[in-house]
Amino acid sequence: MTTTDILVTNELETGNAQNRSAQMPSWHFMTLRPGDTTREPIQGEFFATEAINNSATALVREGIQNSLDAPRNGQLRVEIRVSGTERAAAAKAAEPFLDGAWPHLEAKPNGLRDVPSPQDPCQFLTFEDFGTVGLEGDPEQWHIEDGVENGFFNFFRADGHSDKSETDRGRWGVGKTVFPRSSRISTFWGVTVRASNARRLLMGRAILKSHQIGGTRYVPDGYFGDQGADQLTLPVQDADTIERFCQVFGLRRGAEPGLSLVVPCYAADELTAENLLHAVVEGYFHPILGGDLQVAVTGPDGAPQQLTADTLVETVRRLNGTLATDMLPLLELAVWARDVVKEPIPTLNRPPAQKAPKWSADLVPPDMLRQFRQKLHAGERIAVRVPMPVREKGKGKETKWSFFDVFLVRDGTEERPRPLYIREGITITGVRGKTTRGISALVVVVDRPLATLLGDSENISHTEWQKEGSNYKDKYVFGPANLEFVSNSVAEIVRLVSETEEEADPAILIDLFSLPAEPDSPGAVRTRQKRPGPDQPGPQPPQPPYLPAPKPKAWRVQRIVGGFRIMRGDQNARVPELLDVKMAYDVRHGNALKKYHPADFQVDRAPIRVGDDQHGVEVIEQAENHMLVKVLQPDFRLSVTGFDVNRDLLVKVLARKEEVDGDQQA
Repeated sequence: MTTTDILVTNELETGNAQNRSAQMPSWHFMTLRPGDTTREPIQGEFFATEAINNSATALVREGIQNSLDAPRNGQLRVEIRVSGTERAAAAKAAEPFLDGAWPHLEAKPNGLRDVPSPQDPCQFLTFEDFGTVGLEGDPEQWHIEDGVENGFFNFFRADGHSDKSETDRGRWGVGKTVFPRSSRISTFWGVTVRASNARRLLMGRAILKSHQIGGTRYVPDGYFGDQGADQLTLPVQDADTIERFCQVFGLRRGAEPGLSLVVPCYAADELTAENLLHAVVEGYFHPILGGDLQVAVTGPDGAPQQLTADTLVETVRRLNGTLATDMLPLLELAVWARDVVKEPIPTLNRPPAQKAPKWSADLVPPDMLRQFRQKLHAGERIAVRVPMPVREKGKGKETKWSFFDVFLVRDGTEERPRPLYIREGITITGVRGKTTRGISALVVVVDRPLATLLGDSENISHTEWQKEGSNYKDKYVFGPANLEFVSNSVAEIVRLVSETEEEADPAILIDLFSLPAEPDSPGAVRTRQKRPGPDQPGPQPPQPPYLPAPKPKAWRVQRIVGGFRIMRGDQNARVPELLDVKMAYDVRHGNALKKYHPADFQVDRAPIRVGDDQHGVEVIEQAENHMLVKVLQPDFRLSVTGFDVNRDLLVKVLARKEEVDGDQQA
C-alpha cells in the first residue's frame, strides 16, 4: 500500500465513518444505464469440471489456496463450519443483514432457483482463516490502479483480476466466486481484520444475473454495506454492527488478523461436513502433514474434526469408509516422504540443458538403478529427486535448474492408479500422466522455478497442466516437453528400473503377484502368454466382437509394509460372508501355496499379527498360512503384518458361502 492509500484509508476509518454511523447498512444494487453492456456472470462454471466433483471440493480448494497465498506467520489455521438446521440463525436475527436484498433475490429472472423464504431460518456456512494478513488495501478503490496492490478491491470488486504474482498459488482472480456459487441465493459476507492497522471491516456481495424490479433494470452485482457517493458501497466499520454480525453467525474472528466468510442459505445437500472433510484431506493433506496448515471442520453437531500433522492419519483411519480406502496408502506414503526428505535423497543425473527434457537410461546411475530395482521388488518405498532445466523464452533469459521429487511404492494391486501431483501444497487432480500397474506414487513440486512454470500452465480451477494455456503457451522453451517430463515421471522411472540386461523380474510392472497356479484353481490368476503375431506361425485367436465389462470385485488386496490389507472392493459388488485367505512366500518354480513351510511363518504366532485398524471383520480361524475371516460390515478392513519384507508374499483370497464373483490374488 502506498502513502496515499494509507491517507485515504485513515480518512475513511475516522471522520467519514462518524458521518455514516447513524445509517444502517443494507444491500445496494446499481441500476443499468443506457449504453452499459449487459453481462451475465459465468465464473462459477470454471469450477464445474471432472476433477471438481461437488461444491465442497471447489470451496475447499479455492478457499484454502487464497488463505495460503496471504500468510502472516509460519502456520495457517482454517476453520470451516456448517450450521445445518440445528444451528441455523433465526430469520429475525439474520434479517438486518439481508435488508434490501430480498426484492432482488425474488426478482425474475435473476438466475436463482429455489430461493428460500425470508421467514425461514438462515442455514449458513462459515470459512475463517487465522495466520493471514486479512484483506489489505483502500476499501474505496473502485477500479484497477497500475502498481497498486489492493486485496480488498480484488476480493470484493474485481473478477478476473489479481495482484498475485508468479510466486503465489493462484493466478486468475476468480477463485472467490466459489463462495456465492455455494449459496442458494448466490450471496456471501466477509469480515476482515487487517494486519496493518487492526481495523475490522464487514462487506457483502451477491452475484445474480441482470434483472428488473418494476420498470428498473439492475446490474448483476449487489453489495452489502454503507452507501457512499456515486452508488459506491463502502464496507461497514461500526463496531457494534460487526460484533452483532459475528454473534449471529458464530464467527470466531475477534481481533486476530485474517478473513472470515459467511455463506447464507448454503447448498446443504453437497456442503456437508463429511464432503468438506473429504475435500480437505484429498486436496491439502500434503501441507497438513508438513505442519504448514491446520484445518478444523465442524458439522451441525458442533464437534470439530481436527486435521493436523499429528491427527490427520488417525482421523482418516477412524472415519473409515471410502476416504480411508482411497487415501490411507497415499497418506502413509506422504508421511514417509515428509520424513525422508529431511536428509539428502538420491538424485538423478541432469538431462541436457539445451534439449527438450526426455527420459532415458542415462538419467539413472547404474548403482542407483540396482538399488531401486531391489527396493521395488521387495515392496519398499523409493524416493528420488529429479533435476530439470527451466527457461523462459526471450533474449537474455537464462536457464534455471530446478527439481521435483518422486515417491513411489509397489502397492500389490492389479490397478493402474494415477500418480498424485502436488504443486506447493495443492493437489493437481486432473493431470493425465502415464499410469503403471500396482504403483502408488506422489510427485511433489516445491522448488520455485518449476513450481512457477507448472502454475502458469494450470487452468482456472488448478486441476490440470495445459500446454495451450494462455499463461503458459509461448512463454517457456520446450513448453509441452516440460509438462510431459513431469507428468510421465513415475511410469518412466519404473520402466527404467524394470528394464535390465539381467533376468527380467516377473514381479515388476507385469501382472504383479500374478503367479502360475493350478489350472483348476478357481482363484488362479494366469500370467500372460505371448501370442503369435499376424506374421508368425501358429493359430490366431479369434477376435471377439466386443469385450465384456469386468465383473465387480467384492474386495481389494493391497500391499503394505511387511504385509497386506484386505478391504471393500467395488460398491456394487455383493459383500462376501466369509473370506478364505491363504499366504505363502513366492518361489521360483512350482505352486507357492503348496510349497509353504511352517518355518516360514505361522499366522497365529509372532511376528505375524492382525493390525489394530481392523474394522467390520472377525477372524474365526487362524493357523499356519490360513485365515478364515467373517465379514460383519460392508466397509470392512483387515491388515496383517510381520512378514519378511525381503521376500515376495503371495496372498490368495476366496469367498465362501456366498455367490460372490471376483476371486482375487495379490
